[in-house]
Amino acid sequence: MSLVIARLRPARLSSSLVSSRSFSSSITLRNFDHSYDVVVVGSGCSGLTTSVVCAKNGLKVLVVEKTRYFGGTTAYSGGGAWIPNNKHQPAIGVSDSAEDAAKYLHSVLGDAFDKTKVPAYIESAPKMVEWVEQNTEMKFKPVPLPDYHPTKPGASVGRTILTTEFNGRKLGNRIKQVRYPIQGYSAFGTMQADPAELVYLTNPFGSVSNLVKSATRALGYVADLVRFGKGAYMCNGNAIVGSLMYTALDLGVDIWNFTPAVAPILDNGRVTGIEVVHDGVLQRIEARKGVVLASGGFGRSPEARTVVPHEWCACPSGNTGDGKRIGLESGGALPPKNVDNAIFAPISLHTPSKGPIRRFPHFAIDRSKPGSIIVGPDGKRFVNESLPYQEFVKTMHERKIKKAFYIGDKHYLRKYGMGMALPWPYPIGSLKRSGYLISAPSIAELAEKIGVPASTLSDTVATMNKYAETGKDAEFGRGDNVYDQFYGDASTKLPNPNLGKCESGPFYALPLYPGNVSVLYGLQTSIDAEVLSKDDTSKPVPGLFAVGLDQNTVFKGAYPGGGSSIGPGMTFGYRAGLKLSQA
Repeated sequence: MSLVIARLRPARLSSSLVSSRSFSSSITLRNFDHSYDVVVVGSGCSGLTTSVVCAKNGLKVLVVEKTRYFGGTTAYSGGGAWIPNNKHQPAIGVSDSAEDAAKYLHSVLGDAFDKTKVPAYIESAPKMVEWVEQNTEMKFKPVPLPDYHPTKPGASVGRTILTTEFNGRKLGNRIKQVRYPIQGYSAFGTMQADPAELVYLTNPFGSVSNLVKSATRALGYVADLVRFGKGAYMCNGNAIVGSLMYTALDLGVDIWNFTPAVAPILDNGRVTGIEVVHDGVLQRIEARKGVVLASGGFGRSPEARTVVPHEWCACPSGNTGDGKRIGLESGGALPPKNVDNAIFAPISLHTPSKGPIRRFPHFAIDRSKPGSIIVGPDGKRFVNESLPYQEFVKTMHERKIKKAFYIGDKHYLRKYGMGMALPWPYPIGSLKRSGYLISAPSIAELAEKIGVPASTLSDTVATMNKYAETGKDAEFGRGDNVYDQFYGDASTKLPNPNLGKCESGPFYALPLYPGNVSVLYGLQTSIDAEVLSKDDTSKPVPGLFAVGLDQNTVFKGAYPGGGSSIGPGMTFGYRAGLKLSQA
């Protein structure tokens, strides 16, 4: 940590210099410390996609990353990308079309449907997948996940595609510079797993095959730990970062960490470069064709409270709005606020003995399993526990619930896990001692510990146990649609894959808070991710692009399916790369 502080100190000490540089940069100054065709600010999926498209087309590219670790919010994510009409859907028996995708998005977005950008996205997203698979180490794979609004016209299955695992050993020692996954998405710190592997990793003694596979993975992890100090088998969002970063390096892209972007360099209104702090020194970097802002938005900035409620955000701490600031200093424009301005998710918080509070977003995998119950401060359920994360938290906002409780019994915890508390045989003692996971021998005693009425909570649990027997949730219809069922447990002997009994002590509770994983509000852009001018939004700021969370969401804050941030991030990164390559 001391190294990080030392590296960043020059940027902090030059706050007055930053403002003066921003002013003086508008004068024609052509002396540069380094020269590139394209400079990309940020190293998540959108920035890395732009960099490899540019490099593959012969451009000289630099990627600068503010923090120690590459990967941004992408590295924390599940790695899914929402791509309608993609090449992998037929493999799972799904026939999709651009027309159905447009019909679905019209239904979900309503008046927020952008008649220019949404069609561009629908057209380019499948092409991006084809290009990435043909030109990079990154590969996708199908998954039969339904859209998040499965009853809407045009809804389909398989539009969310996942990332194939990547062998991070190919990165050599640079794998140490990739951002670690969130605690709870890996075992023993950095032993990552693809969702398909959880079948045997969470039941290693279930069969000889499970034991052999689990032991093989564990031995590989130990070998990597000795060599690199972390696991090198990369899954989910880490696999996106690892594979794209490897491709970028192989194509000759320069990638610098500990390098915050300070200010744009302007020449008669055109962005010709950017000032950064690198190796503790303020340096001027020429960008002959353009600067691409891909810094991950401003979810961890105090300014985020102006567009989303004051709540916990699970994106990296470095996401404080550098891209938005540089875009506005360059003459860029912000659009009107979106209907929703963040990717909402319920968050649980772990306070370790050392270090900052750790934030775990509960997307779907754990809370949708049979046997889970989520209640408000009054001890009553307030929502379908399996609801998509965006809608789940919006319900918390509507009900003004600032703290809920996720409850399960002994069998539930052992089989499915709860947040950072992984299933048996992984240890949970430290999480109990820290107060992250609250336990009690009976529901009444658990209610006392979490401060909800004991009789009400007992009634809620008893009612849910009856629902599990009948297979019908009479209050919220949990398990009635294909989305719920996808995240349930088809192997349960009870009639509903999302409903199970909570009856075997000890019982556990996990506090949940309304939160988000990214702010979705960003700079106004063209269909090719060019930042539009505040003076005339029909024209771009020459030489400036914004992708990912620095670009305002194409879906205006709606969330049609899993990967509705990564899909657009990579697609508009691809379009930006092509535009820059043609310039």
